Amino acid sequence: MLGKTSVSMMVLLVAASLIGISSVHQYLEAQTPTPTPTQREVQLKGRVVAATISASKTCTAFVALPEGDSNLLRLPPGTRIFLSAPNSEGFCILFGLSKIGNTQIQFVTQPATSSDQRRFTVTQVSLQ
Repeated sequence: MLGKTSVSMMVLLVAASLIGISSVHQYLEAQTPTPTPTQREVQLKGRVVAATISASKTCTAFVALPEGDSNLLRLPPGTRIFLSAPNSEGFCILFGLSKIGNTQIQFVTQPATSSDQRRFTVTQVSLQ
């Protein structure tokens, strides 16, 4: 016959499997998954105020938006924003050239994942 421990183990296994089955999400007919919001890209111009390369091979730059122009980010003209980009794309060189030459850059950006409204991830940069 079965021992006391074997019976109690079987009861525990049955209880665990019932709990596991009840926690599985049941699909309902005509239920659609909620779409994840996509981040739209925005094209802007600005002047690099400061640029750095971090040890993690990422570039960062503080960019001042033009004074007289409105922008698609709905930030006040002249606002300084923080850009981050991978160094592998040569963004650091373009940030540095813009800072040295005191010229504007044109960049395509997405909002970063942080809650900071002035932090952005760069996908393209060109000198103006």
